[in-house]
Amino acid sequence: MSLDWNICEQTHPFDAEAPTAAGYRFHHAESDAAEDPAIKQAMEASLEKAVSLLDSNVKNESLFFMAEWNPAGGVLRLSVTDGQKANDAEDIVCTRFNALVGGESGGELTEKVSFWVKDFLSICEHFMNFSLVALFTDTSRERVQIL
Repeated sequence: MSLDWNICEQTHPFDAEAPTAAGYRFHHAESDAAEDPAIKQAMEASLEKAVSLLDSNVKNESLFFMAEWNPAGGVLRLSVTDGQKANDAEDIVCTRFNALVGGESGGELTEKVSFWVKDFLSICEHFMNFSLVALFTDTSRERVQIL
């Protein structure tokens, strides 16, 4: 599945309340996928986009590849971040799944999203070229699981 990517600088495209993020480029797309196979394909397209940006995003201080799922907003956010999970690389990939907005945290879909991210990254040859630890969260960066 192909997604139409746009770039938004300094502001999160799907979170109007997020603080200004000077120095960040948000690569963002929206998907109307509603069934699992289509949702999985759109998530894989998002992961492909994020992995394609690793060459420019991975620096000496980079440690984690962070996958953040926001069930209420239906947004998958992918970034490279440092050991404190505080300083992201400048390119961040965000995809909103319009049919999933309003979902609940900790549900069956969250488990599927975590599995799909893990499954994709475990066989992604380009991702394996980097020494990044893949993390997943559906709450906050303080509560993550290693993929």
